[in-house]
Amino acid sequence: MLKKYKAVFFDVGGTLIRVHPSVGEVYTKMARGYGFSGSPEDVDRQFRLQWKITGGIESLGRQSGVEIEKKFWRDLVFHVFEHFGGLRDFENYFEQVYEAFRNKDCWRVYDDVVDSGILQTLKRRGVVLGVISNWDSRLPDTLDAMGLARHFDFILASTVVGSAKPDQKIFDEALKLSGVDCGEACHIGDEPDTDIIGARQAGVDAILIDRTGRHEDFASAKVNSFFELV
Repeated sequence: MLKKYKAVFFDVGGTLIRVHPSVGEVYTKMARGYGFSGSPEDVDRQFRLQWKITGGIESLGRQSGVEIEKKFWRDLVFHVFEHFGGLRDFENYFEQVYEAFRNKDCWRVYDDVVDSGILQTLKRRGVVLGVISNWDSRLPDTLDAMGLARHFDFILASTVVGSAKPDQKIFDEALKLSGVDCGEACHIGDEPDTDIIGARQAGVDAILIDRTGRHEDFASAKVNSFFELV
């Protein structure tokens, strides 16, 4: 399915890596020392609600910079815990949890990414590999800690580029860095609205990775595992 492409771009969260064991588990464990006694499940639910309210990091659109991205996360985490009455010394808590997600302990690489050898296979074929992710400036550090950064020729995070998928600018930047025409590239991601629509608006082919069957009605190119692509 990927043999005709000279460049392949990958989304990160939900595509290459996932939070471990969950956002709620990480937030809760670190919040115990700040007076929090709630459950990880409750925190997970509140996080999902706040993420939906804010529109996620793609809500930053073409805004960029460390101050902007950090304010986004600070406000989101604040509202998560405000629902439960807040935390003692919230600012110190936030700094601690913000740095924690830079490191590998809070993440796991999906098994099929490793076991399929997809990144190594494409690299051996001479394919240019890139990351296009709605993420912040911590992304290169996180991917390096996970042992993934070495596979990629470039890593584009939305708050660094100043463009969040489905905006075309970040895809155009990937094409520029890869040195290929849009018809010679493919983007792989787990979200139809940002990954698939965004890529196609830029003239780039796209494949949806849907490991859990969330998008059964999605009729276009879709795989359930990276094993289907090698």
